[in-house]
Amino acid sequence: MSTANVLRYSFLGLGFLVGVKTDFSLRCEAKDKVEEDKYQTKLKLVEEARAEYRKLHPVKVVEGGKTQMNLDDPNFDFAKFIEDAVGSLKA
Repeated sequence: MSTANVLRYSFLGLGFLVGVKTDFSLRCEAKDKVEEDKYQTKLKLVEEARAEYRKLHPVKVVEGGKTQMNLDDPNFDFAKFIEDAVGSLKA
């Protein structure tokens, strides 16, 4: 009888610990989901603000020779633009 009580209370304690662990993990997942939803909302607002800014401030494009000069493009190749401009002057 003593062994049965030990096993019974051992399983009771084990079940309690598993329940606490499961509850903790579910709460963490819910918290992470709420934080992710907040982040996605902020990200959506930033994208909407960028789109509105693009509408209000259009990109300035200056034509010169064969290459167009986009002043806001970080990958703009100034050397190629100048070579095209010089080439158009020689022609």
